[in-house]
Amino acid sequence: MPRFVIAGLLLGSMAAPGQAPAGGATAELRYFQHSGWLVKTAAHVLVFDYVEAIPGGNVLPEALALSPRDLDGKQAVVFVSHGHVDHYWPGIGEWSRQRPGIRYVVGWPDSRLPGAHAMKPHETWSPGDLLVATTGSTDEGVGFLVTVDGLTLYHAGDHARWADQDAKAFDSEIRWLKNLGSTIDLAFFPVATGMACDPRPSIWQGVRDAALELKPRVLIPMHVQCVDKLDVYERFRSSVQDDLDGTAVVAPARLGERFHYEAGRLSRPE
Repeated sequence: MPRFVIAGLLLGSMAAPGQAPAGGATAELRYFQHSGWLVKTAAHVLVFDYVEAIPGGNVLPEALALSPRDLDGKQAVVFVSHGHVDHYWPGIGEWSRQRPGIRYVVGWPDSRLPGAHAMKPHETWSPGDLLVATTGSTDEGVGFLVTVDGLTLYHAGDHARWADQDAKAFDSEIRWLKNLGSTIDLAFFPVATGMACDPRPSIWQGVRDAALELKPRVLIPMHVQCVDKLDVYERFRSSVQDDLDGTAVVAPARLGERFHYEAGRLSRPE
């Protein structure tokens, strides 16, 4: 049986048609910078596209950087969508020296991360405690759909409608993802280009259309590496929120910001 069919059967069993009632899954989120996120669930800590220093760009302040202590007490899985320097920081490989049980999941074959599990587009991987499916990307690597501890999230990596000519390829991957039948709790999508941090209309239109198709409970914009332009996230939220019935758009306001997910809602801790 093809791997994407297996994924559809597994993920579809967790979802009802349309927007399913919110389950009991909870999670703690932390935004680092650019496309870097930490998601803590009941038994796991997931890290996505973590980068401490972007060449020619921002350096994450030491007080906001991820420490190996953040990986304690749970099963740690580090995801890297592709090898671009704004998504992949080789220093994450050193974490395995202090936390030997850490697992790396990557979207290209030659990351050189210890014991990394490399995935191509439209593959699934289930080591027993979580399920991962991958979409393709309009740039490099993959996007990750992860189901773990009752939570399903999608991190798009560099998959975006960067320009109008990317529309067909972008929409094709979104349809493939939709056909898996999963109800997505959290969806992370790029809303601006890399170093220029340009919030192109084509990118925003693509994310809006993807959210209408996928109907995630929460949509989170990412991929703004210019610290002085983080207001792009709020501008995006204001632009699309009224169009997305049933999906809440939550815009990070600063590096290191923390969020709590419960009952289908993402909130900022008081």
